[in-house]
Amino acid sequence: MGRAIECLLASAEDFELEYRADPALDTAMIPPRQGPDLCAVGAGEVAGIIDFSSSGGVIEAAGAAARLRVALVSGTTGIDDAARVALRAAAEVTPVCWSPNFSLGIPLLTAIVRDLARRLPAEWQIEIAETHHAAKRDAPSGTALRLADAWSSGRGGRLVHGREGAAGPRTSDEIGIHAIRLGEVVGEHRVLLGGAGEVLECLHRVQDRTAFATGALEALRRLMRRGPGWYEWEDLLARD
Repeated sequence: MGRAIECLLASAEDFELEYRADPALDTAMIPPRQGPDLCAVGAGEVAGIIDFSSSGGVIEAAGAAARLRVALVSGTTGIDDAARVALRAAAEVTPVCWSPNFSLGIPLLTAIVRDLARRLPAEWQIEIAETHHAAKRDAPSGTALRLADAWSSGRGGRLVHGREGAAGPRTSDEIGIHAIRLGEVVGEHRVLLGGAGEVLECLHRVQDRTAFATGALEALRRLMRRGPGWYEWEDLLARD
C-alpha cells in the first residue's frame, strides 16, 4: 500500500510526498526526508498523514497527528485496543478517519447492506465471504466485519466464523463470515442474502491496490477541510 500511494502521489497535482516513515528502512542508507519513524517531522512540515502499517504504527501515526495537529487517514486493519484508543485520542484534537477499506465501492456496498437489513423480511439470512492474498495477517478482514455491522445495525445477529462438523441447522440470527486466503488476490467481498426460494448476491472486487490508494488520498483531501473529530469514510464521501 505504501508503494501504491507513493506512485499515485507522483502524479497528484495537489499533494506531494514530504516524508516517508518505514521501520524497515536501512538506517545506513536512508535518503533525505525518510526515516524509521515520524519523530523527525516537525510542526508545519506536513499537512496530513496516511497510515498503512500495524497496531504499533497506528499508535505512532496517531501520536504524530495529534502533536502536529494534522489530518490522519489510517487504513491499517487488524488493530488492537491500544491502537483504537490512540486513534480516538487523536480525534479529540485533529480530524481522523480510519477505515478497513478505502475503495470507493465499499461504502456504497455497506450502505446497501444496511438498507437491505431494514427492507428484507425477518426470515432472510446473510453470509459474507471474503478473499485476500495469502500474506494477509488478519482474518476475517476488517471490511467483512464492517459489512456484518451494517447488517446487524438493522436487525441484530451474531457472528459465526465458518462452520465444521455437526454444526446443525443454520439459525436465523447467524451472520456467517468466511475468510479465504489465496495467492495474490487483492481483495474480494461477497455478500449472499437468502430468503424463501431466492438468493441475492452483492460482489465487490478490487483488482489493483490503486483503488485503495485513490480512496485514501480522497479521504485526506476531504478530511483536511474538517475540524477535529472522528469521521467515517462513508460519511466523508456523502458530505461533499
